[in-house]
Amino acid sequence: MQPIIKGALALTLGVLALAAAPAMAQQAAAFTGLKLGGNLAWRHTKVDLQGFLNQSVTDNDTVLQLDLAYGFALAPAWTLDLGLTYDLSKTDAGTLQYADGNRTGRLQIKTKNHYSVYLAPGYVLQKDWQVYGKLAYHHLEGEYNDSLSPSGTTKHGGFGYGVGVNYAFSRNVLLGVEVQQVRYSREMGFASSGKPQTTDLAFRAAYRF
Repeated sequence: MQPIIKGALALTLGVLALAAAPAMAQQAAAFTGLKLGGNLAWRHTKVDLQGFLNQSVTDNDTVLQLDLAYGFALAPAWTLDLGLTYDLSKTDAGTLQYADGNRTGRLQIKTKNHYSVYLAPGYVLQKDWQVYGKLAYHHLEGEYNDSLSPSGTTKHGGFGYGVGVNYAFSRNVLLGVEVQQVRYSREMGFASSGKPQTTDLAFRAAYRF
C-alpha cells in the first residue's frame, strides 16, 4: 500500500478516535437510506508486465461511475454503507513500444467493464459532515492491443482500500471526495502477464431517497 493511502488511513483513524467523545456524537440519519449518484474519478493506472515484456506502463485518465448504495444506522453517529459502482467507459492504462528482432511493436492497454462492491463504515463528526473508510472488491478486464501479436483481454480481481469525506448539502443531496487504491491479480496474456494497480481520486454526488 502506498504512503498516501497509509497516511490517509492513519489520519482518518486518528480523527475517528478523537471524534468518539459523546459530546461530539451527531445523528447519522442524514447519511442513511438508499442513495443513487455518480462519481467523477481521476485514475492513475500502473500495469506491471512480466514475461516477454518485463517493464511497467502507467497512464492517467478520468472516468464517470454510477454509484448505488444503502446506508444503515448502527448508532447515533455511526453508519455502514453497502454499495456498488460501475464505470461508464474504458480507461487508458498505458502504451509502450518494444523491439522484437528487427521489428518494432506497439502495445496499448485499456481497462473496461470495471465494477466494485464495497463496505464503508462512517462516523458523523459534526452537523452535515461525515468521514468514512472503505473496503471493496474490484473486478475489471484488461484490453491488450498489440501490433505484432494477437490482441485479447484478461480478467482481474482485487481489493481496494480508501477513505473519504461526505457533506450533506441538503436533506437529499450528498457531496463528497474519496481516495482509493486497488491492487489486482496477475493474469497471463499472450506472451506476458499483467498486474494492474490503480489509485483513484473521486468527486462524488448522490441523491438520498
